[in-house]
Amino acid sequence: MVKLKYSVLGSLVSVFCCNTFAQNEPAFDKEQYQKALWMTTRFYGAQRMGEGVNWLVETHEANNVSANINFDRSKFVQGKSFLKDYDGDYDLRGGWADCGDFVLFGQTFFYSAYMLVLGYNAFPEGYPDFYSEDYHGYVNSDDYTWEGKQGVPDGIPDILNEVKYATDFILKAVRDNRTFYYQKGDGDVDHKVWCTSTVKSALPKSLGGEADGSRMILKATGNATAMASQAASALAAMARAYAKYDADYAAACIEKAKVACEFVENTQKGTTKAAYYPVEDRYIHDMVSMYVELYKTTKDPEYLKKAEENCSWMDNEKSYNYNYSLCYDHREDLAAYNMASLGDESSYGGKALDVLKFYATTMYIPNSGYFLNKLPGKSWGGEPWGVLRFPCNQAFVRALYDKLTGEETISPYITTTIDYMMGHNGKNFSYIVGFGDKYPAYAHHRNLYRTDINDLEKETDKLPKIDNNYKFAQLGYLVGGSRNDGDYNDDINNYSGTEGGIDYNAGLVGALGYINSKMNPVPETETSVETVTKEEMACVLGPNPAEDHLNIYFGGKPEGKTTIEVIDMMGSLCISNAVSGKSIHTINLEGLNKGIYLVRIISGNETITKQFIKK
Repeated sequence: MVKLKYSVLGSLVSVFCCNTFAQNEPAFDKEQYQKALWMTTRFYGAQRMGEGVNWLVETHEANNVSANINFDRSKFVQGKSFLKDYDGDYDLRGGWADCGDFVLFGQTFFYSAYMLVLGYNAFPEGYPDFYSEDYHGYVNSDDYTWEGKQGVPDGIPDILNEVKYATDFILKAVRDNRTFYYQKGDGDVDHKVWCTSTVKSALPKSLGGEADGSRMILKATGNATAMASQAASALAAMARAYAKYDADYAAACIEKAKVACEFVENTQKGTTKAAYYPVEDRYIHDMVSMYVELYKTTKDPEYLKKAEENCSWMDNEKSYNYNYSLCYDHREDLAAYNMASLGDESSYGGKALDVLKFYATTMYIPNSGYFLNKLPGKSWGGEPWGVLRFPCNQAFVRALYDKLTGEETISPYITTTIDYMMGHNGKNFSYIVGFGDKYPAYAHHRNLYRTDINDLEKETDKLPKIDNNYKFAQLGYLVGGSRNDGDYNDDINNYSGTEGGIDYNAGLVGALGYINSKMNPVPETETSVETVTKEEMACVLGPNPAEDHLNIYFGGKPEGKTTIEVIDMMGSLCISNAVSGKSIHTINLEGLNKGIYLVRIISGNETITKQFIKK
C-alpha cells in the first residue's frame, strides 16, 4: 500500500446538501457527545511512539508474525516502538505516528498538536478527565470501552495528557535556534510491510524498522517556517494550559517556544516539501499565530507588534478569501481567530474578527442546509482524500467564531456536521471507528487489528472482526469517508476513504470540545494537582484577573511554616512571602508587569499551584 499524494485542484465542490439534515437540535443525547469526545481524544494515545504507553498495542505479544518479513524477535519490545529514534546521541523518541502507518510527518504533526491545545484553551470547560496518562485503568482491567468505565482520572484533562505527549517531542524537535527536526521515518519503506508498530520496529531499516539502527530522521536549518511557527504556537499555548498542573513544565514550554521563534526569525524563510504531504509556500499566517500565542503567554508587547506587522493580508478580501478549507496546508483561520481574540488590545482585533466572520458565515456556508461545503477538488479515484476532515475543521472554525461573539446556543451549522460524522445521516453510519452500531469495519489502521501478516491487504478474511465485541474497537479514528452516504467503500485498500490521520481528528475533537462545553460543561472544581490532604491548605484566589493586589483565601488557618511564591511564565521567582495563622493573605502586585503568573503555596510536604492574570 502506498498512500497517494494529497493534491489540491482548483475546482471546489458543494457537497452533502442533498443527503444531510438541517436541524435545530442535536441528534444525540448528552452522553453520546461525551463518548465521542472521549474516543476521538484517546485516539491520539493509539498513535504514540517511543517509551510512552500506547494503549492499543501495550499488550500485543506478536505471536503470529509472518516468516517472510525479516522479524528480529530479539529486537522486539512489547508495547514499545521506535526506541532508536536518535540523531547521533540526541534523543528524538516519542511523538505521534501520522495515520494508520508509523511515520511522523511534521506537516500534520505540529499543526495537529497546536489545533488540539488551541481548542482546549478556547473551550476548557468542554474537556473532562476520564483516564490517566498511562491508561492503566484500561490496560489493567483489559477493558478499553466507554461502557466499562475503567478509566482512572488523574486530575488532568484527558486532552492535555494527549497534547503533552506531543509537546514532549516538540521540546526535543526544537533543538536550538538553528536546528529543527520535522520528520521521523520514510513513507516509502514504512509502507512495505503490514504489521503492528511494535513488530515494525524489529524489522530492518529497509522495511521501515530499526533493528539495524535508527530510521530516517529529517532536520532543517531553515525553510521550515510554517512547521517551526506551529511548534512555537503549540508550546506557548501549552505553557498557559499546563501551568496549573506543572509550573516547571510550563516554563520549559515557553522557553522552547522562544527558541522556535528565534529559528523562524533567524533562518531562511520557506516551506520544506514532503513527498506525502505536499504543501504550498505559505507561512505568514503561522507566524501571526506564533506571535499572538507568545504575547498571550508572556505579555511582551514586542510579540504583539510583530504579529501586527504580519497582518496586512487581512486588509482586503482578495488576500484572505482563499476559497478553501482550514487544513494542514491552510491555517489562515487560526491566525484570524488569534488576532480577533485580542480584541481592543490590537489594532487588528476588529479586522481579524471580520475575516473570521467571513470564513464562518460566508465562505463555509452552502446554498442550502447547514452542512459545510468548501472541499478540495477531485483527486485519486474521483474522491478528495480524507474528505470528512474538512467539514469538521469548518465546524471548529464556527465554534471559535461563536465563542468570540458570545453566542450562547450551539449553531446547527456545527451540530449538523458533527452529527453526520457520528451517524446521523442517510445510512445511519458513523464515520468514527467504534462509535455507534454501524461504523467502518475495515479502517486502514495497522495497529487496530494487532495482526502481523505481511499480505493482510490481500487477505482481509484474516482480519479480526471489528465490531462491538472486539475489545479494541473504540479507536475513535475518523476515516476519510465520502461525499455521499451511499458512496463509502469500506475496504482497507480504499486509502482515501478508510484511512484517517491525526489531522483528521484534530478539528473533530475541537468541535466536540465546544459542543461539550455547552452540553456537558466540566465543573470548575479543584484538580487532584491542587487537592491536598490538609484542610487548611484548600484556598481560592481573587480577584482574578487582578490589578494591584491578589487575595488568597484559605479554607482554614495555615499552621506552621507556609510560603507563598509568585512565579512568572519563564519560571523566575518574583515574590516570596512567609505566612501563618491567617485565613486571608494579600499580595501586592504593583511591581509586576501584565501577564500570566503562578502562585505556589508550600506548607510542609504539601504544595498547591494556581494561576492568575495580572492586568
